[in-house]
Amino acid sequence: MKITRITVCQIDMPLTEPYFLSGGRLKFEKLDSTFVRIDTGEGVSGWGEGCPWGHTYLPAHGPGIRAGIDTLAPAFLGLDPRSLDHVNRVMDVQLPGHPYVKSPIDMACRDILGKVMGLPLWQLMGGAEAAPVLVNSSISTGSPEQMLALIACAAQKGRTVHSAKVGGTDIDIDIDRIEAISEGLPKGHKVTFDVNRAWQPGVAVEVLNSVKARDWVEQPCETLDQCAHVASRVCNGRIAPPEGPGLGVSPGREGLGAPAAVID
Repeated sequence: MKITRITVCQIDMPLTEPYFLSGGRLKFEKLDSTFVRIDTGEGVSGWGEGCPWGHTYLPAHGPGIRAGIDTLAPAFLGLDPRSLDHVNRVMDVQLPGHPYVKSPIDMACRDILGKVMGLPLWQLMGGAEAAPVLVNSSISTGSPEQMLALIACAAQKGRTVHSAKVGGTDIDIDIDRIEAISEGLPKGHKVTFDVNRAWQPGVAVEVLNSVKARDWVEQPCETLDQCAHVASRVCNGRIAPPEGPGLGVSPGREGLGAPAAVID
């Protein structure tokens, strides 16, 4: 089995309403998503997707995915997509780093492998069973009242865990947000306060030592060392570290429009 064609499609994914991170510092109204289809000589195709969260949040952006795939494609045409380690080694030689570029290609190859083996990916990757998992609601930055209203709306849809975006320039407002949400959270629900790296260590220490809340706090500062520094100096040491470039969730394959590129 050999890769014979790579097709790349771009689609703008509009959000249902404007979304704010880092206390309103970052605003998003749509996301630039890249879909990758890999075809083989045996007629088996696989799909992958790369959807960075805009271009101001993490070191990744939609046009970068497409430019990177254009660079990589000549090297993996003709490879066996089932040989995942080999495909990834070839990509690493041709383009060191840039994991967000390689992820949709790896995803599409795994899709092909699963189809050939007749196994769902969760089982192919070693899962014992298809266990359900809770999915966070994502609560955009706003006033305490606005954020509690969004949590109430998510609760009506069955969500019981929430990621509340804080981290503005006004320390007092962030304290008010955290206290109000902790106190107003529906019974049995859980919340993580996601700062998205907006605080300096001194600000993080001041805020977290000023609130009664003992919920998880995600990405208070830019680096892992800064987050560890904060965790050692606050009453609430439940701190999740910074994350790497991630990918969004595919909305489906319909409506992709014309391919942005076809390489064969």
